[in-house]
Amino acid sequence: MYPNTFYRVSVKAFVTNDDNQVLVVKENQEFWSLPGGGLDHGELQPDCLRRELNEELGIQNIEIGEIAYSKSFYLDKKDAWLLWIVYKVKLNDTKFIFGDGVTDAKFIDAQDLENSENMFEKSVIETAKLITRDKS
Repeated sequence: MYPNTFYRVSVKAFVTNDDNQVLVVKENQEFWSLPGGGLDHGELQPDCLRRELNEELGIQNIEIGEIAYSKSFYLDKKDAWLLWIVYKVKLNDTKFIFGDGVTDAKFIDAQDLENSENMFEKSVIETAKLITRDKS
């Protein structure tokens, strides 16, 4: 058996506003992350993203673009690997209704996370840098 080849897959949304700020959420933790969550068995990635954004923020009307970023993490506390697949997403509504576990959500300047040591916050800034570089 190959336990290191098994990943929990998480589909995330990279959303920016008109000021190029990034949408981030806090879900039962003190750090920021991109909105989205775990891909269920047999579920298509866009369906997962729609479901997760609805569950987390009450958002139902989104436009899903291309995959912008992917990264794998080793989670010491869970002794497991996590794979992030991040899509560019456009929201057609920004009236958030927090779902289970979501304690905060807002648009921030990605640079505000530049000095973070948290792996998820680092991935927010890495994604933002990659997308900014791709636009130039």
